[in-house]
Amino acid sequence: MLFFNTTIDGLQLGLCFAVLALGLYISYSILDFPDLSVDGTFPLGGVVGTIFMYRMGINPVIAIIMSFIVGMLAGFITGFLHVKCKMSKLLAGIIVMTGLLSVTLALTSLLTANKEPTVIFGYIQKNQELKTIFNPEHKEIYHILILIVIVLIAKIIIDLFLKTKLGYMIKATGNNETLVISLGKDAGIYKMAGISIANGFVAASGAIYAQYTLSYDNTCGSGKVVLALASVIIGMAIFSNIKFIKDTTAVIFGAVIYSLCLNYIVLVDMNGIYTKLLNAVLFALILIFNNKISSFFSRKSKYKSSKKYETGEVR
Repeated sequence: MLFFNTTIDGLQLGLCFAVLALGLYISYSILDFPDLSVDGTFPLGGVVGTIFMYRMGINPVIAIIMSFIVGMLAGFITGFLHVKCKMSKLLAGIIVMTGLLSVTLALTSLLTANKEPTVIFGYIQKNQELKTIFNPEHKEIYHILILIVIVLIAKIIIDLFLKTKLGYMIKATGNNETLVISLGKDAGIYKMAGISIANGFVAASGAIYAQYTLSYDNTCGSGKVVLALASVIIGMAIFSNIKFIKDTTAVIFGAVIYSLCLNYIVLVDMNGIYTKLLNAVLFALILIFNNKISSFFSRKSKYKSSKKYETGEVR
């Protein structure tokens, strides 16, 4: 029973963090930008969404959208420091992350509740029809369904965006910045746009997480960049070579798998003494596993190419 409950909790958290991983997928995989400001943008989205709901009584979906917009502004600052101020990628992310820690701490003073909000996971308690469909005692099923819908919406938005002209230019900037410059385009603008959108999804994930936990903690962003990075690496390593699975879908699976692994670690270390150490070991194993998988598929691809050449298929 404990294992089952741990799996359900891990699945819910994995879906919460899937939106976070999709954001880092844009900055890390597409733009090759290791964005450390994620650790600051995630709690920023959480506190902004909470303020809009508890202070102003705004609809929880609108609160998530507002968090997305604020996250884009934070991402724009990171991109601006890197592109216009010529700072390194890591330094720009660290500066924004550090600044956002103070911003989110200041915003917590506005968290006094003037309204009684309804989070996206709370409609079952206020809707009699939903109560007849979903037993309130098994609300985890309802939460999982809501999270799946949210993640699918985020995935579809990203997939459609990457097919637009701006999306293609952002991908081109990540693949070959020199080519974009040779076309007479400003690659820096596309970098800033991509980082802004990525941080928008990160902040939206923070707002979703705050609604899921019905709480906000200013330290909730700690380690989120590692979590998102591990999710992207796992998903891309395992599923990216399967033709019918898109990269965004692979990232979602990666977030769920990594979250389940983190939850199972808790079963191993019930006292929580070695949790951080086990997390570090797990992440190191993921990186090693990723390198092994990449080298395996590289050798497999070379073998197929050589076979085609030997059989005369390649001329």
